[in-house]
Amino acid sequence: MTKILHVCSRKGFGGTQTVFAAHQKLFDLLNIDSTAITRKNIKFILTTRSNRDYLTYFRRIPIQVQPDYKRLRRLSDNFDVIWVHKPIDCFIWRKIAPSKKIVLVVHGFQNTHLKLADYLVAVSVPVQQHLLDKGFTNVFLINNFLDKDIRTSNIKWNDKIQISSFGFFRRKKGFTDLVDALSILENKLGYKNFQCSIFGKGRMFPFIKLKSLFKKTSKLNIKPWTHNISEVLKSTDIVVIPSRSESFSMVAVEAMAAGCLVISTKCKGPEYIVNHEKDGILVEKRNSHAMAEAIKNVIDNPEKFSSLRMLAPETIRMKFSTEQAKKCMFDFLQVISKDV
Repeated sequence: MTKILHVCSRKGFGGTQTVFAAHQKLFDLLNIDSTAITRKNIKFILTTRSNRDYLTYFRRIPIQVQPDYKRLRRLSDNFDVIWVHKPIDCFIWRKIAPSKKIVLVVHGFQNTHLKLADYLVAVSVPVQQHLLDKGFTNVFLINNFLDKDIRTSNIKWNDKIQISSFGFFRRKKGFTDLVDALSILENKLGYKNFQCSIFGKGRMFPFIKLKSLFKKTSKLNIKPWTHNISEVLKSTDIVVIPSRSESFSMVAVEAMAAGCLVISTKCKGPEYIVNHEKDGILVEKRNSHAMAEAIKNVIDNPEKFSSLRMLAPETIRMKFSTEQAKKCMFDFLQVISKDV
């Protein structure tokens, strides 16, 4: 049986760590002999069946002088495959364990160090296509998936439409475009019957806050990042994804599974998830007027969009469920087992 050393070196919590935890669950479901290796301060819960170890290394100094180099090298001797989630970790583990097979999970549209991996696992079709366009042939697809039950519930709209948005405050997330859209909606179109909350953190927080004040968006609250998105979604009508670039969008998947109406920009990842005017709405990126118009249409006649909210959970169940991911993982592991 193939033995996997599963590595996550990120310190904070985000999409990479979410996929790491999800893949570890798939290993457990498939009874794969695996050990999860993380930094000690990483903030997520692994299943109790998972073996666990910890690493310490610094990405900006030569691997041979890393404090954990010898221990990690001895540890790798016990495994057939090193499974990593960052290109820089592919580079580091190729130095630590040059003879081992390396699987690199590709979460975005980066290109550095990819040639060092024996296998590339794309987390979405847009990422897979990007890798194929770059000439890689060792590319496999294991969709990001929702690691929870998907239940269709009765769709009820709040008397005051509740809008939510989630993410790290970086330029590519497009939150400044969302602030502009809310300003247009409130101050130019005169709409008051809504409330929007942005949950996040990051270096652009002061800029987004100042812009919201300058634009006089009184219907906007900027709140700290939450690890319990599902609780927020219970009282949310619309989830807006204003990004300028996304390789996937787990927020879209969670929101649709919860029966929220997703309004997203056309920024690759969400276009693969949301079917326009069937289970959600897509608008042009960097177009605050189009975003404002889409929200306005929902506020004007929410019942008209109830069918989209009702169909959204079924889309997620069909394409992004644990069972679908489990099958893809099993098929991929069969390929690996013939090569180790």
